[in-house]
Amino acid sequence: MNQKKKLAIREAIVDTAVGTVIMAPLNFVIISICFSLSFNALQTTIACTSVLFFIAVARKATVRLYFEKKNDARTNTRTVE
Repeated sequence: MNQKKKLAIREAIVDTAVGTVIMAPLNFVIISICFSLSFNALQTTIACTSVLFFIAVARKATVRLYFEKKNDARTNTRTVE
């Protein structure tokens, strides 16, 4: 497997793991708030989807920029002959 694919797989695994750690408790909190406000199923779905969407976009952008910076630093340390 080439280096690009390995890096992409590693990034995907890290992003998914970070997403799980963030989203599972956040989902619980959102649903708890929705239940306390007596939301129906549709309102709860819309609330969860909206909040989790924006958090996921911010998370994905952050992880992507981190890996891009890390990969750029790795390629810039090689000496040119």
